[in-house]
Amino acid sequence: MNLDVIALLMSAATLVIGVLGVREYAEGAFQRRKLAQRSALAEVERRANSPMSRFDSALRRTDIGRKIERRMISAGVRVQLSVFVIAMAVAGLLAIVFVWRALAPVFGIVAAVGVVVGFFAYLKRQEERRKEIFTAQLPELARVLSNATQAGLALPTAIDMAADELDDPAGAELRIAARSMQIGQPFEEAIADLRDRMPSREIGVLISTLLVASRSGGALVSALRSISQTLESRKETRREVKTILGETTATSWALLTMGIGSLFMLNLLQPGAVLTMTQSTPGLIVLGLGLSLFVIGFLAVRRMTKIDF
Repeated sequence: MNLDVIALLMSAATLVIGVLGVREYAEGAFQRRKLAQRSALAEVERRANSPMSRFDSALRRTDIGRKIERRMISAGVRVQLSVFVIAMAVAGLLAIVFVWRALAPVFGIVAAVGVVVGFFAYLKRQEERRKEIFTAQLPELARVLSNATQAGLALPTAIDMAADELDDPAGAELRIAARSMQIGQPFEEAIADLRDRMPSREIGVLISTLLVASRSGGALVSALRSISQTLESRKETRREVKTILGETTATSWALLTMGIGSLFMLNLLQPGAVLTMTQSTPGLIVLGLGLSLFVIGFLAVRRMTKIDF
C-alpha cells in the first residue's frame, strides 16, 4: 500500500513538473515572438535602460572604471565592465567570509585584498598572453604586408587585407586600425594607437618601418621581408627561453602556495591556533614575518626569471 502511495505521489509530481515545463516553454516562445516583433531601436533602448547598463554607464564616468575597461579591452576579456566589477566584489566578500571563519578576521581582510589583486593580475596575464600571441603573428603579418605592397596596394589597404587574413588578436587589432582610417583618422595616428595598445619591441620595429615608409617611401618590400626573418628568429628564441624558465616559474608559484597553505595546515592540526596568534602582538609579528618571507621569495624568483627581449 505504501508503495502504491509513493508511486502515486511520484506520478503526480512528474505531472506537475511536466505542466510547469510546458508552461515555461510556451511563455518563452511567446516572449521570443514579442522580441522578434520589436524594432531594433526599441531593443537597443530596452537594453540601455536595464540596471546593468546603467551601472556600466556610471562606472565609465569614473576614472577607475575607464582604466579597468581599457585593461579589459587590451586583455581581450569580453565581459561587461559591470559584470567584472560585481564578480570581483562578490569574490572578495566570499573570501572574507570563508577566511574569516576558517582562520581569523584579519586574514579575511587580507584575502579580500588578495582577490582584488588576483583579478587585476588575471587581466595583466591576459594582456601579456594576448601580446605574446600578437608578437608571434608578426612574421606572418610582415609577409602579408610585403606581398600586398609588392602587388601595388597602399599601406592602409594592405592593413585592411591583413586584418581579414590573420586570426585574432592580430586580426582584431588591425581591424580597429583599418576602421579608424576609414572614418578619417590619419595613417600615422592609427598605427601609433596600435603600438600603444600592443606595446613591444617587435611591434615597435615593424610600426616604425611602416611609418618611415609612409612618410618618405623607400624599399618597403625588402625591409618587410628582412623584418619577417628577424621576427621569426626572435619568436624561436622567446619560445626556447620560456621553456627553460618554465620550471622556475612553477617553483615561484609553489612557494607562494606553500606560504598560504601552511596557515590552513597549522589551523587544521591545531584548531584555533591562527586565531589565538592574531590576538597577541608577538603572534602577529611571527605571522607577518613568515608570510612576508614567502611573498619576498615569490617576488624575487619572478624578478630573476623575467627577461626583457
